[in-house]
Amino acid sequence: MRITRVYVVGCPADLRFTRCCIASIRHWYPEIPITLIKDGEYNTTNLERFWGVDVLRTTVCRFGRGWGRLEPLFLPIRERCMILDSDTAFAGPVLGKLGEYEEDFIVEDGNYPAEDIKPYYYDPELVCTINPSFRYPGFVFNVGQMVATTGVFKRDEFSSLVAFEEPRRCLRPELFECFEQGVLNFMLQHKAQDGVLSLRRHPFMRWPGALQNADVDVERLANGGGYDFLLHWAGFKQTIMQSNSMGHVLDYFERLYFERTIPLMNRDYALAHEMPC
Repeated sequence: MRITRVYVVGCPADLRFTRCCIASIRHWYPEIPITLIKDGEYNTTNLERFWGVDVLRTTVCRFGRGWGRLEPLFLPIRERCMILDSDTAFAGPVLGKLGEYEEDFIVEDGNYPAEDIKPYYYDPELVCTINPSFRYPGFVFNVGQMVATTGVFKRDEFSSLVAFEEPRRCLRPELFECFEQGVLNFMLQHKAQDGVLSLRRHPFMRWPGALQNADVDVERLANGGGYDFLLHWAGFKQTIMQSNSMGHVLDYFERLYFERTIPLMNRDYALAHEMPC
C-alpha cells in the first residue's frame, strides 16, 4: 500500500538533524508531502518555504520526549504514512519496498538483548497487568521510524497510559521506563494480538553505531543509486554532528540543504530590496 506522507518529529535542539532528514527525503522523493511535528517553538520558515514542508497544527506546543509521534495516529482519516524521528536520513528510496506491504503498521526488526527490554521498552512480566491476555511476543522495536496508518487508534485508547497534558506524561512509569517507546510497543503488539490491526517487521533501519563509514558511499547517494534502508542516529543527538558515526552522510545531506536554501534566501532578499523603476 503506497505511503503518501512523511511526518518528521523534531524539537529546537534537533534542527540540524531535521534539515538533514528532510533534505534526504527530498533527495529521493521530491514531491511527497512532508509534515513536521514541532515539539517546542522554533523557526522553521526556510523548511516550509523552500522545502515544501508543512507543520502539523496541534493544541499544545510542547509534547516532551517523543510523545509528538502519537499525534498522527489520532487523525480522523485513514492515510498510509511514515513517522520519523528527526535524527534519521533516507539512504535510498526506502518507501518503495515498504509500500508493497499491506499491514497497517511496519516496524524495524532489530534484535535487542534481553537486558535492554525493560529499561528501553517495557517490563515483560508486569505489563500483562494492563491487559491479562497480552503475551510478550519475543521482540521489541525502535519507534523512531515506522510506517503507520492514521485513523486506526482513538486518543482515549491511550488514556490509561498517557496524560494528554502539556507536556505529555506517562501514567505508568513503573512499566514503561522509556515512556512513549514502551507505550507504543505495547499498544501495537497487543492490538495486533487482539486482531484490531496488522503489524509487520522489516529490516529497513540501520543504526550508525554498528556501521563503518564505507557501508554508505555518498557518491552512490549522489548518483541516485542509494540503499534499501534509512539511518537512525538514536543515542547520538548530544554529540557534534561531524563526530557521529556515519557523519559523512549527515554532512552530505546538510550540504544539499544549504546548496538549495541559500540561493533561494538570497533571491528573496534581493526581490524584497529591489528598487522600484
